[in-house]
Amino acid sequence: MSDAFAQINRRRLFLKSGKERVVANRHPWIFAGAIAKESGPEDAAIADLVDPAGTTVASGFHSRHSQIRLRALTFGGAELSAATIEGRIDAAIRRREKILTGGTSAARLIHAEGDELSGLVVDRYAGMLVVEIANSGLEQLIDIVTARLQKTLQPRLIYFKNDLPARKIERLPPDPRAIGEGEPITEIVENGLRFLVDAREGQKTGFFLDQRDNRALTRSMAGGRSVINLFSYTGAFGVYAAAGGATSVENVDSSAGAIDFARRNHELNGTSATFTVTDAFHFVRERSSSNQLVDFLICDPPAFARNRGDIDRAARGYKDVNLFALRMIKPGGMLMTFSCSGHMSLDLFQKVIFAAALDAGRRVSFVRRLTAGEDHPTSIYAPEGEYLKGFLLEVLE
Repeated sequence: MSDAFAQINRRRLFLKSGKERVVANRHPWIFAGAIAKESGPEDAAIADLVDPAGTTVASGFHSRHSQIRLRALTFGGAELSAATIEGRIDAAIRRREKILTGGTSAARLIHAEGDELSGLVVDRYAGMLVVEIANSGLEQLIDIVTARLQKTLQPRLIYFKNDLPARKIERLPPDPRAIGEGEPITEIVENGLRFLVDAREGQKTGFFLDQRDNRALTRSMAGGRSVINLFSYTGAFGVYAAAGGATSVENVDSSAGAIDFARRNHELNGTSATFTVTDAFHFVRERSSSNQLVDFLICDPPAFARNRGDIDRAARGYKDVNLFALRMIKPGGMLMTFSCSGHMSLDLFQKVIFAAALDAGRRVSFVRRLTAGEDHPTSIYAPEGEYLKGFLLEVLE
């Protein structure tokens, strides 16, 4: 849709006087509150941001309905064309080549702002690509993205997972669609271990690719230890722990469907484990009260804070589950704990863990800060993109 880039078809957004710093900081999100007026086609895919002097200072994907009016791709009047998007897709894929070796067939290929393609996520699962689009302007240019992915990667299937909350704001259809052959289900290899991925039914795009490095760390530490995988989902941390020589592995999740998937993943890898379908909060309270202790516990809950208004409630939830988890750890044992709530800062999460340790009455040391793998880069200009945060803790006594 090359006509979308023609000047006559672009929206023009006029920056309010005094808001120049918004652009000077190169944050890709330009909000409606920074815009004085607009002109041009309301349904334009591309928009240019113009300063009070009449100079184009940024260009990118336009949104008519979201408070994020512009997802900027270029600044300072640099040209934005189909070739710009194609070049960034190619560069992002090249950067992941070293990850996709013979021992790993799945990775995030495009990570929105981290790859200077705000609003676009592409995950590779062997021969299947799963795409998420969070912007109406980009949705209009999807043929450019699809053609480039097909030319570069020749996937058997491109699956558009359209259930993002952002798409509702953008008034985009929520129904999934697919280009290619077969069902959106596949088997991947990650660090030599095998996992099933169901893009239709699975959380996120079907698998938590961001935890690959942390799972590998778990395998390196699990030998000779009893392990509990809390909020286990499809059991990936449990599979890694068992492959690393854990004396026992228990996967705990409230979803019977997820636990069934976890069983299948353990069977794929020939690893043994037990499986418990229950509420994780109830589980840690019960086990800690009955003094059933463990050497190594992984706590990777879903996002408790979906928006800024959820932060206080989320902090209470994180504190509660970590407090009782810490009481379950044997002296000298380890807790690997995470928050994937983008609205919760690293500083706040650390304070929550401090409060949990204090109330648990345990001596605890931070061993390592944990984050997403290198296929989930964060733009230095949009640091809130670093949503996954975690700590490896040692419980001294």
